[in-house]
Amino acid sequence: MVKQDTAFLQNWLRTVVMAPGFLKQKVGLANHTYNVSEDDVVSDEGKASIYARLNVYSSGYMLRLLDCMYADYAISKKFMGDELFDSFAKAYLMYHPSTSFTLYDLGKAFPDFLEKTKPQSEEGTDNAYFDIPATLARVERARQVAMRAPGTEGEITDMNPVNIQDMFFSKLNISIPECLQLLELNFPMKEFFESVYREGEYELPSPQKTFMAISRKNYRIVLEEITEMQFLLLQECKNHTNLYEAISALSNQQNVSSADLLADAYLWIAYFRKCGFIQVVS
Repeated sequence: MVKQDTAFLQNWLRTVVMAPGFLKQKVGLANHTYNVSEDDVVSDEGKASIYARLNVYSSGYMLRLLDCMYADYAISKKFMGDELFDSFAKAYLMYHPSTSFTLYDLGKAFPDFLEKTKPQSEEGTDNAYFDIPATLARVERARQVAMRAPGTEGEITDMNPVNIQDMFFSKLNISIPECLQLLELNFPMKEFFESVYREGEYELPSPQKTFMAISRKNYRIVLEEITEMQFLLLQECKNHTNLYEAISALSNQQNVSSADLLADAYLWIAYFRKCGFIQVVS
């Protein structure tokens, strides 16, 4: 072992610990990057080999990242089982190493990774159920975002019921909380998601285009399946400060009557407010 500068040693070891790949590949990358060999960096004293000692740090780092994946995707892990989830999570971490200062960003792309790595359907067979793990993970990630994003707690908002006069003859100012997450899915997931979460009995959902809204109301997560038009209206409300403008824009996009949409919105508004999907601003 050659005496090295402390910063040099830290950078070399960081490469061994954090670079993707197997341990020999990591060591090889670190050696190539810093133009040394492991014998120049690691003491050969002691009973354990150099690789055995380096593996303590490398594997320990990976286990810490796996713990984060277990916490972020606990429901997906329940559904997939420990062994299968571990195989996908380890592969994901190899191709998507941590690059952010916060471990919250670590699993952000996991639903897309599951989608890309799902088994390919054989010709003439229907393997739509292979899409379920990615869809479940997408719902779980949206739930995490809804838990962490700014909500309406502590804000002073108009809690009075919306009457017909307000709805049809005045501008109804609105805002959409940042915690609202809108999903377009290939399966109805609400009942399935809640059954897996509670470790109850469940049947796999059948393929069906479904729309979901996830938000937080008074620190409580709300997860609801909504209609396509409700989904589109909530999306449009993100771009406008009053409800009538959002309805007019949606009417033009979908070529539907704005009067019909306004009547439907009058029936939906109480439900949206109760779930924390929308706020009425005085």
